[in-house]
Amino acid sequence: MTRARTILVGAGKVGAGFADDPVMARHYPYASHAQVLAEHPRVEWGAVVDVDPAVTSRVQERWGVAHAGRTVAEACVAYAPEIAVIATPPDERLRVLAELPTVRAVLVEKPLGLDEAASRAFLDACRERDVLVLVNIWRRADERLRQIARERDAMVGRVQTAFVTYGNGLHNNGTHMIDLVRMLLGEITRVRSAPESLTDAHGPIPGDVHVAATLTLESGLTVHLAPLDFREYRENGIDVWGTHGRVSVYQEGLSTSVYPRVDNRAMTGEREIASDTPTRLDPTCGRAFWAMYDNLFAALDGQAEPCSTGESAMRTTRVVDLVERSAREDGASLSVDGGG
Repeated sequence: MTRARTILVGAGKVGAGFADDPVMARHYPYASHAQVLAEHPRVEWGAVVDVDPAVTSRVQERWGVAHAGRTVAEACVAYAPEIAVIATPPDERLRVLAELPTVRAVLVEKPLGLDEAASRAFLDACRERDVLVLVNIWRRADERLRQIARERDAMVGRVQTAFVTYGNGLHNNGTHMIDLVRMLLGEITRVRSAPESLTDAHGPIPGDVHVAATLTLESGLTVHLAPLDFREYRENGIDVWGTHGRVSVYQEGLSTSVYPRVDNRAMTGEREIASDTPTRLDPTCGRAFWAMYDNLFAALDGQAEPCSTGESAMRTTRVVDLVERSAREDGASLSVDGGG
């Protein structure tokens, strides 16, 4: 089995830091890229880059990574990566790519850029060099969520509506949840935000916002998106109501439940969703990072399609940008594909 020379650029929380969280470790055996890079049989993890030398020193000491530096140039003096995992802030992606002339594939954190134009510039640069792009919108690789996408109609019937919560920023976790709507329910064609809901997100991306919105899908379905203040508690969740059942994914993937349609307990001849007696499905989110790497190598080998492509991420970026724009334009109804 061929192992690919791999570099991690950005060893912050998602790059390596989450590996040190003992609470996350109870549920997520692979909470960071570093944990997968250290164990995956297709990876030769040979270099790490971070602006903080103390961070790269800890990574080298813990995982035995041979090459390190504050810049890609420093780390790659004697190393030529084939795979780059890019976990930097979004404004640095193009520069990092330009400094890695030998890579064949990149696994990059979302968002691809600070806006749609920057994201497109990154993808164009990758295409010009024939570099495979996977975007770590990790729910696309979560097998439980993939099952729901495949079996949704059998689980709940025709979808009637859905409710989504997110926090720590529209461009941060909002990206994940809007992309999950697309994955589970279909393409989003129009957005309309509530301008009075526009607030500072207090999240990790400078200038990020929170806003509530209605998303209209190609099917005509409407999905309701609402932010939560993560300073109070966390919840990135989705609740889907169909004609003969309901499925919910809460606790950021750790709690997945399917609720059947049953006879109404309080009225003759009516029915209800048994929201108090769900069937619980075991979570697989703790291995989603690993599954993303499996998909990366399968795509490189020509054995599978990428599960989270750059073009798919671009459409999610467009929706996210329009949600913010709608709020700033007094709640205008905006088409994702243009045309009014």
